[in-house]
Amino acid sequence: MASRTAQHEEEAAEVEAKTCRLCWGDEDDGSLVQPCACRGSAKWIHQHCLEKWRRTSPRVDAAYRCGQCMDHYRDALSIELLGARLQAKRTSGQGTSITLDTLASELQDQGKYDEAEPLFREALEVDRETLGNRHPNTLAAISNLGGLLHAKGDLADAEPLCREALEVRRGTLGDRHSSTLTSIGKLGALLYAKGDLAAAEPLCREALEVRRGTLGDRHPSTLASINNLGVLLHDKGDLAAAEPLLREALEVERETLGDRHPSTLASINNLGMLLQAKGDLAAAEPLLCEALEGLRVSLGDRHPHTLTSIDNMTMFERRLAAEVEEPQAEAATATATAADSPASRRPPQLGPGGFLVGCLRCVYRTTI
Repeated sequence: MASRTAQHEEEAAEVEAKTCRLCWGDEDDGSLVQPCACRGSAKWIHQHCLEKWRRTSPRVDAAYRCGQCMDHYRDALSIELLGARLQAKRTSGQGTSITLDTLASELQDQGKYDEAEPLFREALEVDRETLGNRHPNTLAAISNLGGLLHAKGDLADAEPLCREALEVRRGTLGDRHSSTLTSIGKLGALLYAKGDLAAAEPLCREALEVRRGTLGDRHPSTLASINNLGVLLHDKGDLAAAEPLLREALEVERETLGDRHPSTLASINNLGMLLQAKGDLAAAEPLLCEALEGLRVSLGDRHPHTLTSIDNMTMFERRLAAEVEEPQAEAATATATAADSPASRRPPQLGPGGFLVGCLRCVYRTTI
C-alpha cells in the first residue's frame, strides 16, 4: 500500500513538471508520450523527438528499445528500422545473424510469430554453420527458436531445442550463469505447458533460488521466476502458497516497470486468475479488467496475449453470471468447472520476456 501511495504522489508531482526528456519542451510543442518503462519525469517524450532519435542515434539498439530502462518499444517503427538494417547488411555482404535474431525477437514480441520463425531459423542455420553447435551465439539462437515454437504451441519441436541449449550451457557455463538460468526457466515453462508439473517444479524452484541469490529480489528475471513458481503452484491447487508469490511479483513490477508494461499486465492477470479460482470474484474482476485494458493499449487488439485476455474475461463473466443467476447446484457446478479447467488455472503467458494461457512467463529472448 505504501508503495502504491508513493507512486501516486510521484505521478501527481509529474503533472506539474511534464516535459520532454530530449528537448525539454512541454505539451505546447506536441503531445508527450510514455513509450517505455522509464519512471519519473524521464518517462515523457515528444513522439517526434523520439522518432528522430531512433532514426539518427548512433546507438545500435536505439531503433527498438530505450537506452535508459532497456524496455522495448514494441511498435511498427522498430520493425521498419530493423528490417532496413537487415536489408542493408544483406546488400553489403555483412554478417546478418544478430540482426536476424533481433528482428525476429521484435516480431515475436509483437505477436507476429509466422514472420519471426523463418528469421530465427535462418539465424540458427548461419550460427551452426559458422560458429558450431556449442558457441554462445548458436546456443542463443537455439534458445530463441525454441521459445518461439513454444509460443506458437509447437511443444514437440520446441522441447529438443530447449533441452539442447540447457545441456550445453550447464556443461560450458555452469548452473548459475544467467544464460543457463534462462534455459532452466524455459524448459520448466515448456514442461508446465505439457502438463508435466512434477518435472517443471524443480526447474522453476532452481531458477528462482539462484536468481534471488545472484540478482536480488527485484531484478526482472527474478520476478519472472517468482511469477512462474506462483503460476505452477496455482495450477497444482496450492493457492495459499501461490498467492504471496504472485502478489510479490506484481507489487515490484508496478513499482519498477509501471502499470502498462506487458510483464506487469501478465502479473495483474495472474493474480486475478488466482483470486477467481479462490472464489473471490469481487477482487478478481478489477484485475482482469485492468489487464485486458492495458493489453489492448500496449499490444493492440489482435495480439495473441490480448486475445487470450479477452477469453479469460469472457470466462470470468460467464462464471459471474452463473453465480448470480443460479446460486445453488448449477452455480456450484459452474464454479467447479471454471476452477478446474486448464484454461482458467493457467494464467496467460506474455511470451518472450514475460509476458499470457498455457505457460509460465519466461525470459525467452537471449541476448548475444
